[in-house]
Amino acid sequence: MVAAAFDGFDRLFDLRQREADEFYAGVIPLDLSPDAKNVMRPRFSRGMLWSKQFYHYVVKQWSEGDPGNPTPPAERLAGRNKDWQHLYNADVVSMPDKWEYPWYAAWDLAFSLHPAGRWWTAILPKSSLILMLREWYMHPNGQLPAYEWAFSDVNPPVHAWGCVAGVQD
Repeated sequence: MVAAAFDGFDRLFDLRQREADEFYAGVIPLDLSPDAKNVMRPRFSRGMLWSKQFYHYVVKQWSEGDPGNPTPPAERLAGRNKDWQHLYNADVVSMPDKWEYPWYAAWDLAFSLHPAGRWWTAILPKSSLILMLREWYMHPNGQLPAYEWAFSDVNPPVHAWGCVAGVQD
């Protein structure tokens, strides 16, 4: 009985593989480089289109604590992201994977959106870039936040590159 449960498994697996290949051949632009195609397909298969999450992080509130609650340790005032007291995140943000990345990493976001931008006609990449450029995200000195654990880390300027992908044709 148990052996019969797997009868036809290999045939069905091969069929599903062919169907997936046909689907991606229809949505991934033919003129992309093989490297870009290898980036785009996993982004689709992992649900980049649906991998959005509400992200709420207010550095000042985290540093100083909530009124009526115990005061946080004094080290928080001099800890990570101490120079980002203006940062107020309360938005839906695209993430490579909600389970693995329950926070945003702006650089990863840009890289994930680059190949997808061509398929989405740059709507999602553009809105993500605009979000990162808002006054409650961007530092007064012009720096974009890198990632939750160290907003001041330096990242290459890949965000505009991610947006251009969808409109360069």
